[in-house]
Amino acid sequence: MIRKSSNKQAPSPVVSFSAQGSLGSRGGPWVRTMPGVVVLESMWNKKGRLLDDEPSVLPYLKAIRQSLAWEGIRVNLVYRRFYSSYDLGLLLEEVRRRRRSFQVCYIASHGQRRKLVGIGEKVIRLEKLVDHCRPSTGIGYIFGACDFVTPDTAQNFLLATGARFVAGYQKAIPWTESMLVDCLFLSYLLGGTMKWVRTKHGERMPPLRALEDFEITRSENPQKVAGQLYRDFPLAHDITFSCFTLDRGQGRKPTIENSFDIFRRNVDRARRVVRDL
Repeated sequence: MIRKSSNKQAPSPVVSFSAQGSLGSRGGPWVRTMPGVVVLESMWNKKGRLLDDEPSVLPYLKAIRQSLAWEGIRVNLVYRRFYSSYDLGLLLEEVRRRRRSFQVCYIASHGQRRKLVGIGEKVIRLEKLVDHCRPSTGIGYIFGACDFVTPDTAQNFLLATGARFVAGYQKAIPWTESMLVDCLFLSYLLGGTMKWVRTKHGERMPPLRALEDFEITRSENPQKVAGQLYRDFPLAHDITFSCFTLDRGQGRKPTIENSFDIFRRNVDRARRVVRDL
């Protein structure tokens, strides 16, 4: 929520879905309290035409939330719009203050190298963004923005903020395809995905349980989740979706881990399977 002072609230389009609970026990005993997801979206019309029709990430994320709830996994989804670096800064500071309640912060905006681009071509530079997000222990950030999350940007962001992970795109991306990738990554991260096995003939298939339901595999490791996403949806790798974490091994300098490079062989294998169908 945008705040100018402790007693005065600035007007802002707000949609908030508050459903808190724990992960369902479908497929096993993996149960824990589910933190929330904060979605911060800029206007997409860079010329500032506020009344023009434009897309929004919200309907897609509502669908993911409802799909997870249908499977017994309840998520607290909070949505806010931002219009400038000032707005975004206030919102991110609130996210940091309440970081025990939120697992993921998803920021959707136009992007360029080392900066986000908001309404009226207003620029939000990486250095300012880092200031707003410092510290962010335990929070993972997903940027639905072109060109923004390069290895250098990710390393600077992770070292400065202590964030759990940062994910996004290294090049210009199509809006709809990237939105689908972001939704799948969030769905896999929060609720898991179908378990696949290979037959003796090399075919992949989802094993069905006794009640004709899919077996679900879950992981809290964002790198493993990115690998599952590439396996099931190779387009994610094609449009350079990348998840970055820091390996903070004791007694040595932190090193960057990039899912785009780690799982390249998995993507090639997935393509071969599709090609052979």
